[in-house]
Amino acid sequence: MAQYTWILYPIGAALSLAAADFFLKLSSSRISSNLGTLVYALATIIPPAILLLIGRARGDSVTYSGEGLLYSVLMGISFSLVVVFLSLTFASGVNLSVGTPIIRMTGIIIASALGIAVFGEGVSLRYFIGFGLALLGIYFIVTK
Repeated sequence: MAQYTWILYPIGAALSLAAADFFLKLSSSRISSNLGTLVYALATIIPPAILLLIGRARGDSVTYSGEGLLYSVLMGISFSLVVVFLSLTFASGVNLSVGTPIIRMTGIIIASALGIAVFGEGVSLRYFIGFGLALLGIYFIVTK
């Protein structure tokens, strides 16, 4: 059973992502996207700071490299831009049930393609079928 405990991480990520999209939709008509993104950026400091403090209290080491810091900054900028574009999407009146699947599935397709092209990750027939179904799903959502 312990070999499957990793599944808790993607479940936690998915639930957090769903909550973020939900709260972003709620806030989109109540705060400007620029200010909302700033509030988001400030709030994102809280969970990792707590985890870092807990880790340090347990004696965990903190390691880093210049490249690791650079990629972390680029990740932060990328996530902030996600929030900007999600805010603009929802503020323009797009429904959560339409905007979120389109954005997320398209992002998954692009990230998956980057994994193959940049990291040489393997593909299979099942992968191509899934890729096609994802594209088909985006089409069905857009043409709803």
